[in-house]
Amino acid sequence: MRNTLFLVLLFLLSPFAGAFSQAAGKAPRPLSLLLDMVHDNPGEPHQITAFRDPRFLKKWGYNAQVPRWFVQCAVTFDSFDPGAVPKGSKARAWMDKEAARVKAGIAAAHAAGIAVYPFTDILVIPVSLYKKYKKEIGDWNIRRPMVQRIVEAQIDGIFRRFPGLDGLVLRFGETYLQDTPYHCGRSPVRSPEDHTLLLKILRREVCVKRNKKIFYRTWDFGNRFHVNPKFYRAATDPVEPHPNLFFSIKHTKGDFLRTLPFNPTIGIGRHRQIVEVQCQREYEGKGAHPDYIARGVIEGFPEYRDAGRPKCLRDLLGNPRFAGIWTWSRGGGWRGPYIKNEFWCALNARILSMWALDPAKSEAEIFHRYAVEGLGLSEAEAGLFRKLCLLSAEGVLEGHYCAYAGVPLTWTRDQYMGGVNRLRGTFRALFRRNRVEEALAEKKEAAAVWEQIEALSRRLHFKDPATTEYVRTSCAYGRIKYGIFHRGWEIMLLGWLGDKSGRYDKARMVPAILDYHRLWKEWKALRASHPSCATIYSPDYCRFVPQKGMFPAPGMGTSVEHYRKKIM
Repeated sequence: MRNTLFLVLLFLLSPFAGAFSQAAGKAPRPLSLLLDMVHDNPGEPHQITAFRDPRFLKKWGYNAQVPRWFVQCAVTFDSFDPGAVPKGSKARAWMDKEAARVKAGIAAAHAAGIAVYPFTDILVIPVSLYKKYKKEIGDWNIRRPMVQRIVEAQIDGIFRRFPGLDGLVLRFGETYLQDTPYHCGRSPVRSPEDHTLLLKILRREVCVKRNKKIFYRTWDFGNRFHVNPKFYRAATDPVEPHPNLFFSIKHTKGDFLRTLPFNPTIGIGRHRQIVEVQCQREYEGKGAHPDYIARGVIEGFPEYRDAGRPKCLRDLLGNPRFAGIWTWSRGGGWRGPYIKNEFWCALNARILSMWALDPAKSEAEIFHRYAVEGLGLSEAEAGLFRKLCLLSAEGVLEGHYCAYAGVPLTWTRDQYMGGVNRLRGTFRALFRRNRVEEALAEKKEAAAVWEQIEALSRRLHFKDPATTEYVRTSCAYGRIKYGIFHRGWEIMLLGWLGDKSGRYDKARMVPAILDYHRLWKEWKALRASHPSCATIYSPDYCRFVPQKGMFPAPGMGTSVEHYRKKIM
């Protein structure tokens, strides 16, 4: 079993190392860039959130907003081809409506005193334009002359129609068209050379010619641009640095998941960078229960062991390439759980924003200040709240992940729970390594941690009674969820072993099945009786259909029912 005491001690003591390293030099200055984004689920209604209001962001110290508008889709390409999008067409009317929304948003952001950098897909264009130049566009690669001409025309169209824009955040790796009915597209870059070519065009057209900022996201899949230092340097080093050119990189070596190392492409190369942090973790409950990640991002997660390399934001202080933070306060992923109270997402965002404004302070100092001054807790209750939040980081780690075998990091995601079909490889590795009982003990320990969390929540009294009610409800939600994970693993892993041997451990499996179903009933009752409760998970898993989204597939519920029928 994991030495939990050692991890917790390491987790609590690590700020002193960061503070000591800063003591020898000058106190670090506030970060120059602090951006925030609300990312609505593709194809779904906009989330209701305070973080969409630029006045709220300004109050919290943010100096820029990254709205998920479709500025690239409001370009009519009239100067490139006057007939590309006919006037009076439905496509043209849709573009005009989107343009009005963008202009209103720019005005609101500037009135609040913050910059605006829309989240922009490259390359997405009108279907009518694509059909006309389909042969010249070909595979959409930036090396094609027509693709370069269209990119330049699109940039020109964006800043002609929206001259007030302060710049763009450019998205790569995934292109979603659910909300853009008259457009099509895909990423125009694959290789380092492709990125270099596109970057030089963007630098010339946006940074130099128009004096606007570009935040070039490195996100992609596989061992490529986002996580591979060699690829990153090959793509970016040939591009001359510019004050308006930045690269944006997720803090994790991959998607926003625990156990993944700090991204090795952060802090290297010739260019300034901002670091992306998801506050509503899509793989870990989406804010439906506590999941305090701000401390691990700032000071380092206890499971990080990479000596000699940056492992957290504090390690970047003093690095001239580190220019700021981009929080995803809300959004990411697909479907639910859907929350009605953004308390836990806001907590992560608030601690990160406060630290960015005063990075000389430890995360612990900032947390305590916010708990007392921002949330209205007493000194004693602030300590209890701190313990609850740190336990949530431990409970998520032990409940979702596995220390004894490689676990598919997305065995659950969004509102979906995977079954034996997602975990068979993990079960096989646990059996081969003789670590089955330790893995089950880990899940049992996680369930016990969540019982502690719920008990602590009953001792807290926030200045806003609605917050007190929600914190208690969401902690009960977490306790039930991770109880189901514990029992689900127990049923599925013991059942899988029974499949191999022909003998099922009914003495353990039957009580686990009964408790599993009892917890589901309790979860549904919690949802029904507490208006602030988030929507609950599905016992199904999900199947991704490109440009359509997520659909149910056999998951934990299917596996549990299979073994119930076998032994009961």
